[in-house]
Amino acid sequence: MTDLSHDQAAHLARRMGFGAPPEDVNQLVSLGREQAVDFLINFDQIANTQLDSLIKSGFDFSNPNDPSKFNRAELERWWFTRMIYTARPFEEKMTLFWHNHFATAASKVPDALMYLQNQMLRANSLARFDDLLLKVARDPAMLVWLDGVTSVKGQPNENFARELQELFTLGITDAVTGQANYTEQDVKEIARAFTGWKFYFPNPGQPLNVVFFVNPPDHDNGSKTIYGQTANFAGEDVVGIIAARQSTARFLVKKLFSQFVYPLDGGATDLATIDKFAQVYMSQSHSIKELIRAIFTSDEFFSDRARFGLVKSPVEFIVGAIRMLGANYNPGASASDSGAEIPAIFSTISGQELFNPPNVAGWPGALTWINTAWLLNRYTFADILAANRVGNPPPAGIWIDQDKLRKFAKGNTKKTVNGLINTLGPLVLDDQIVANLRKYLTADDHGNQAPYTPDDATVDKKIRGLVHQMLCLSEFQLN
Repeated sequence: MTDLSHDQAAHLARRMGFGAPPEDVNQLVSLGREQAVDFLINFDQIANTQLDSLIKSGFDFSNPNDPSKFNRAELERWWFTRMIYTARPFEEKMTLFWHNHFATAASKVPDALMYLQNQMLRANSLARFDDLLLKVARDPAMLVWLDGVTSVKGQPNENFARELQELFTLGITDAVTGQANYTEQDVKEIARAFTGWKFYFPNPGQPLNVVFFVNPPDHDNGSKTIYGQTANFAGEDVVGIIAARQSTARFLVKKLFSQFVYPLDGGATDLATIDKFAQVYMSQSHSIKELIRAIFTSDEFFSDRARFGLVKSPVEFIVGAIRMLGANYNPGASASDSGAEIPAIFSTISGQELFNPPNVAGWPGALTWINTAWLLNRYTFADILAANRVGNPPPAGIWIDQDKLRKFAKGNTKKTVNGLINTLGPLVLDDQIVANLRKYLTADDHGNQAPYTPDDATVDKKIRGLVHQMLCLSEFQLN
């Protein structure tokens, strides 16, 4: 067993989820590197009782034709509830990854189909890539989003054929060699292979029951030449061919690294890294689960380059703050309840609207998450989370219990500040920043220094203020 330090376990919890409170991080430490990764990956073995109960009592998606219960705001409220309360954080993290990778959007796709796609991505998030890719190709949301339903023999629509190669599998050029992965003729021929792909609702009035089919008159059964091979290829054949290409393995490794480890450049070391993990994909029958396991147990993942080497997305920032602090989110009875939509609203105005990425390439991510307006919205969310007090009964929305805050208030300013640094990271802060945070705890309303006493008044004012300040630190925006 490879030992896992507290810092490494916290790093693992942030990347394979959204961060965790200290007690959950300590559990990962006790497991060691390989077993901790296995525990997070094998999420289907983890009971999700609390979340299941919340979903059952708080959401009704039985009738997608009822706009009061089935709309985008309800879907966002549902997914944030899942991410905040799940006992399987990596399940939601991978669902979010694939939602961005196979990006479709409610700006064009009906809400019911976006919901179905989300469920499909969650159920297949660690599947063999061939199987996941075929399900995506047949998915009603994708068929609508990239106009597959309009693609017929004699008039093939090239949108899916192009994005399948450019954005979903190969990339325009090979991630290691730089050689072109496909030609315009490949796009045209692959488009022919997917003609006639449709879906229908077998029970009118119950759109959640959707069936995929290939309409024979609309499907091109002619001979096609793809990547130099000639045969009567169907869409299923194309999926298998593409999933087996070395360039696909390299593309996926580079994409996974950019989202979970660190961005890979064109240097010799990083190119070797791509090939090393691409070989795992190729030798493990294109298993996403085994590729993921190799990445998260690797020295590259636990390197100094990886730690805090990414910028939190708005979803990671919001969900992470709530989970790490052990804060509360009451999703209410519907999205119309005041406060229920706070996580979704602040994610949207910070640049990440769930179920509605800006285009087929998904959210640009990285440093684009940080600009003046979006950063200010993060600060406002932090203020609301820290400042909200609970009512009786608890209102819909977010807050931190007084009892929880009291646990953060230690006997002196040093222990109090260091405790929150550990809870929210552990963050790596400059000595002067730490000194300023300690000074804040002993400053009265007029800026004069006063003794620090962790009583109820201090907890309700100063500890709340300290939490707000720490959530606004540049260091907390990093992942």
